[in-house]
Amino acid sequence: AFPAIVDNGVLSFVKATVSNATVYNDLGVYQLNERYSQPAYFPMGDVNGFEAARTVVDPDIKKEKLNTWEYGLNLGFLNDRFYLDASYFNTKTTDLITATTPSFASGANSYLTNIGELSSTGYELTLGGTLLRVGDFGWNFNVNYTSYETEVVSIKDDLKEIALDNFGTYGTYAIVGQAFPQIKAQSYVRDPQGRVVINPATGNPLIGDVLAHGKTTPDYIIGASSELTFKGISLSATVDYRTGHVYYSQGNDQMEFTGRSLESVSSGRQDFVFPNSSYETDAGFVENTNIPISGGRMGFWQNTFNEIKENYVKDATSFKIREIALNYSLPQSLLSRIEFVKKLTIGFVSRNTLTLLAPGSRFSDPEFRNTRSTDDTNGIGIGGYLQSPPTRSYGVNLNVEF
Repeated sequence: AFPAIVDNGVLSFVKATVSNATVYNDLGVYQLNERYSQPAYFPMGDVNGFEAARTVVDPDIKKEKLNTWEYGLNLGFLNDRFYLDASYFNTKTTDLITATTPSFASGANSYLTNIGELSSTGYELTLGGTLLRVGDFGWNFNVNYTSYETEVVSIKDDLKEIALDNFGTYGTYAIVGQAFPQIKAQSYVRDPQGRVVINPATGNPLIGDVLAHGKTTPDYIIGASSELTFKGISLSATVDYRTGHVYYSQGNDQMEFTGRSLESVSSGRQDFVFPNSSYETDAGFVENTNIPISGGRMGFWQNTFNEIKENYVKDATSFKIREIALNYSLPQSLLSRIEFVKKLTIGFVSRNTLTLLAPGSRFSDPEFRNTRSTDDTNGIGIGGYLQSPPTRSYGVNLNVEF
């Protein structure tokens, strides 16, 4: 023991840690084998036939390796009434097992192989303790701040990017030198001032290249929990807030095509001058003030606006009340009459109580992603209609300890 810690009335506990761990991720059972299946009515009638799997496996595929250094500091204050935990980590991931997109001429739609190297750094701070204790009343709290980022160091050979979830004109990508993963989508053509460039003959925006629009992991996450107690009653809540990332809203995309989006009715189904737009002339770019779009009733929204997938890359910021719980534990004076029951608690719980999303996020929860059999597990950020929406639930709990 250190006298400077034991004898002072503020700092009551200090612990510093350093750790290093190396773990490996391997393929699932039978994933190394390229299997054949028997499709119905192939090649014809009752003639027996088999077809090769659409996922091809690299014959030299290896286990995925993760090496992590972590440094931690734990402090206790005022006889451990309050505590502060801090940690920093650095993870190097090599030989990622990734389902890449091969040439369609190969007859496969997925190629399982190892790619590149990722470097991840992050830190976490947690402050908690008993904020108030007066007689039978108590107030405990906990606040957590987490920030991390993963950067693509290399991919393979001379590759600078690779698709993880590829939907043609949008998807998630690993791009060398950028945060992982990135959303790329078909974008507007813009002039040097950032204005949308239109075709002066139709007034419609020009459809540009597939460009990166941001990472799909948050800059930081703030979580908090609080509990009020009085005698045998406790009221607790858990919330979190995350921001600094984007996601692709497939729900907005589909609603646009079917004419059910707010954007498609914003001009009353009439032609309008596209805001903040310009067109190119021999003298340079000129601000567009009087050339309206064409097909404002339907064609523009289905054939131009809906084709520019940048429109559906949304801010993934969210605030959520994850849980609220109210519990009551019977006093021991009553339980003493029932010898075999040590503790009995009854409570009410609400989960996914409240979700607040950024403006424009109407049809998808950024935390929920679509999953297809060909999607890479790292390719987070594609959210839409293939997943059920989060469900708010209410329940009653009865906990009996014998």
